Amino acid sequence: MDALALFGVFLKASALSLGGLSSLPLLRADLVAPGIATDDQVIKAIAIGRISTGPNGLYIVSLGYLVAGVVGATMALLAASLPPLVIVPITAAARRWLVATPVAGLVRGVALATAGLLAATGIGIVTATGTPSLWQLALAAIA
Repeated sequence: MDALALFGVFLKASALSLGGLSSLPLLRADLVAPGIATDDQVIKAIAIGRISTGPNGLYIVSLGYLVAGVVGATMALLAASLPPLVIVPITAAARRWLVATPVAGLVRGVALATAGLLAATGIGIVTATGTPSLWQLALAAIA
C-alpha cells in the first residue's frame, strides 16, 4: 500500500472515530481484512499505544510503523492530527448548538454504537489469534 493510500485509511479512521480505540473497527476492516496488516500487528500496536504516554488513539502511529515503517508512522501521525485541528475550531464556534438536547442524544447514541462496534472487533481479534482461556475472557470483560 502506498503512503497516500495509507494516509487515507488512517485519516478515515481518525475522522470517523470518537477517540481512543474507537477507530479500531475501521482500521481492522481496512488493513487486516485485505491482508495489509495482521491481527498480531494490531495487538502489538495497541499494547505499545497503551504503555506509551499520550492519547490512547495514538496506537495508530505504532500500527503505521508496523505496516510501513517510518513512512507509515508519519502518515498515521499526520492523519491522527488533522481531524482535531479542523474540528476544535468548528466545535468552539458551534458550542451552543452542540449542547442542545437533540444533538446531545445523537452524540450519546453514536457513543453507544461505537462501544458495540469496539466489542465486536475485540471478539474478532481474540478469536482470530486463537482460543482464549477463561482468565483472558474475564480480563477482557472487565476492561
